[in-house]
Amino acid sequence: MSTMQEASDLSKLKEAAGDDAALDTLSIYTIRLLAADMVDKASSGHLGTPFGCAPLANALWGKIMHFSPFQRWLNRDRFVLSVGHASALLYVMLHLTGNGLGGQYVVSMERLKQFRQAGSSTPGHPEFRMTSGVEVTTGPLGQGFANAVGMAIAEAHLAARFNKEGFPLFDNYTYVLAGDGCLMEGVSQEAASLAGHLKLSKLIVFYDDNKITIDGGTNLAFSEDTATIFAAKGWNVIQLPNGDSHDPRIFEKAVEEAKSQTEKPSIIVMRTTIGAGAGPNVEGKSKAHGGKFANLEEIRAKYFSPDGLRKSGQAVDKKVAEMVESEMARIGEKVLPKFFVPSQVERKFRQRGDEGDQMACAWNRMVGKYCRTFRESEPNLVQDLEDRMHGKYLSDNWRKDLDEYLRKEMKILDANLGTLLNHAEVREEEVAPPPFKRLKSDGALGFKQKAGRVYASEVLKCLVQNNPAIMGGAADASVCQVASSCGVHFPELQGHFLPASRAPGLAKASYAGRYIHFGVREHAMLAILNGVCSYSLIIPYGCTFTVFFQYGLPAIRMAAISKFPIFYIGTHDSIDVGEDGPTHQPVEVLPQLRAMPNLLVVRPADVSETVGAFEVLGDQYANFRDISQYVDPKPLARRPVFLMTSRGELGFPYKPNAGISGREGVKRGAYVVHDCFDVPMDDPAAGLVKLPTGARVPDIILIGSGQDVGLCMKAKEILLKWSSSFYEQLHKSFDGPVPLPVSHNQPCLKIRIISMPCWELFDEQDQDYQESVLLSNYTDVLSIYVEKAATKNTGHDKYAQYSVLMPSFGLSGKGADVERKLEFTEDFVASKVWAAWIDRGRHVQVAADTGDRGFSTWVSRMARRVGGN
Repeated sequence: MSTMQEASDLSKLKEAAGDDAALDTLSIYTIRLLAADMVDKASSGHLGTPFGCAPLANALWGKIMHFSPFQRWLNRDRFVLSVGHASALLYVMLHLTGNGLGGQYVVSMERLKQFRQAGSSTPGHPEFRMTSGVEVTTGPLGQGFANAVGMAIAEAHLAARFNKEGFPLFDNYTYVLAGDGCLMEGVSQEAASLAGHLKLSKLIVFYDDNKITIDGGTNLAFSEDTATIFAAKGWNVIQLPNGDSHDPRIFEKAVEEAKSQTEKPSIIVMRTTIGAGAGPNVEGKSKAHGGKFANLEEIRAKYFSPDGLRKSGQAVDKKVAEMVESEMARIGEKVLPKFFVPSQVERKFRQRGDEGDQMACAWNRMVGKYCRTFRESEPNLVQDLEDRMHGKYLSDNWRKDLDEYLRKEMKILDANLGTLLNHAEVREEEVAPPPFKRLKSDGALGFKQKAGRVYASEVLKCLVQNNPAIMGGAADASVCQVASSCGVHFPELQGHFLPASRAPGLAKASYAGRYIHFGVREHAMLAILNGVCSYSLIIPYGCTFTVFFQYGLPAIRMAAISKFPIFYIGTHDSIDVGEDGPTHQPVEVLPQLRAMPNLLVVRPADVSETVGAFEVLGDQYANFRDISQYVDPKPLARRPVFLMTSRGELGFPYKPNAGISGREGVKRGAYVVHDCFDVPMDDPAAGLVKLPTGARVPDIILIGSGQDVGLCMKAKEILLKWSSSFYEQLHKSFDGPVPLPVSHNQPCLKIRIISMPCWELFDEQDQDYQESVLLSNYTDVLSIYVEKAATKNTGHDKYAQYSVLMPSFGLSGKGADVERKLEFTEDFVASKVWAAWIDRGRHVQVAADTGDRGFSTWVSRMARRVGGN
């Protein structure tokens, strides 16, 4: 080759490099201005990070990440904006790369113009299912960081389960943009500690180290050596001192260094200037954090006009000026306008999207080849993959497994539970009022039922055994042994999700394990589960004492907003915890959770209801559905389920008599467990007395959940005894013209027991069903809600006129002693109900009403339920 030819080739290379540099610079200017226009139009938002991190965004979407704008490609790289307030940056990049193009969820320019407006798909903070391409809901700082740890866990697990030589089905990276605020949050530190322990090498965090907060410099509250801290946690630390550079190669080099090792997650400490490029009065100052920039038009003239670009004196800006002139000639403007994307910039990012779409198609072909290759040798594995990829995460027999388990348990209960009669069954010819009586089977007095947490553990094990998609863990402590006490780990079935090097000699310790040892990290556990769920193909669950879920309520809230069907198992509910005292007795957690929209809170009263609660979650995973869409349709009804279980015995002291199983009752939210009559209504062949319609309507309805339903049933037994005794006294003492209030074939008091395991599901039933359970429009029925796992004034008046609730925190002592001290035993509850009944009989509301005539007349003070007939 001649010297002249070499010189010519070198000149072309330099020119090409100059063109690339100019395009990268114009891309960065475009990103900044689009974000600025969004915030300016909304008069709300944050621009410091979009300006400061625009070079990183250009490198990630323009060079580094593998993504598909058109397919929910399971092996795509994930990007998590942990600094969710910088959402304008993410929306700009999703628009530039063409996410959702051609569909109803496209991130269009019009959507950018609707930034932070009511009902738009570009809300103030990123929301999963709201905007195409958003992986998780972020905003509360630190949540996204922990979510990303969950995504990395999911990738590692699915790779261990499905990958084969030559078939790297799951080998993507998870990228995070986090700031100082994220790293100050405890949830990030918990998650970072676990990520280092688990050696999640495909997790790469960019730490935007700009030294500024909204209040001023970070030195006001933050002086840690972040690099040293993360190194101590087992992270690979990479320094990137020139994060303001427009050259994407410096970011590529940092990522390559992160990928070069396979033993640690990586944090890239990226020194940036907040508000970079916004001018000397804004750059590097706290006022750059939030709000629109007052000098926006100056910035636009600087970046989007040839004159402004040439004033900088930079060679690259001169090249950019030529590109801008070309755009101006094309559209006939002197300065490129608001919400404008130069054609070369759009073409660059859309081309990256096209490349990602091609990679997604190639991956789909690899999956097809994988299934054909291994279908004969590993049919179960292939079937599992195919089912999960089509949205069906549970086996065909999952419900049959529950059937078999429940059948065995109910056989034991049927053999040991007695019968509580509302009145004696009598023949028509009998005239003497029989005394109240109850029937018990032999041996029933010594029979003990299992604890609620044990039932939950056994049902979970039943599902884990044949459903490899179920993965989770407990936030435990070796001192307190919370995990073992919760009973949600089955080592022989699940193994341990751990790198083998962390557990030498421990059987079944690998990334293929399905039990995550979260350690004492409740908040991180719950936020990590959100990331696992977002990744797809896994049914995540998390468990700890009910009271400790309070540590992670923000993460549960994010799951509810995101419609993530995660299963939470809270054990040790209420004052039944006993000796551990009020610090561990979650009397207020139940109303806290019930107040959260889109969260199903189930407090089962027996084993049948416990099985039903698992089915409520399982139904969300049991059917085929299309998960190939980048964003699931917004109307998709999915939601997390919280199961609250007891430390002590759970179940009814007597057999239910209303004909509906708890398994089905849970799905309706509430149902009648024990009604106020025993005689079949439509069975003449039985030879029993037919009660009139009025006898089917109770005088008193007792409503409860969890253990308190059994408590109500025991209180009913006492009330029936008292009323029967009182009835007999009335027979002996009444000698006047006033008729006796009841006939001989029914008790003095008619009491219905309702189990209400899930308020949310009950509220979704039609009014006819609600009324058939509560009888709200029978104004002379006294309804009382009994619940020792709740505090007063927390919404029970929706269902009842009166309540017997916890008015305070609990106390320390043996469970039975605590319940008696706090007046939550059957005799105390019966006394309160009896007092309410007698008291109501002594009130009249209408002038000229007759006075008290005992049980036959009293005036209800109950208001109609909203929507009642």
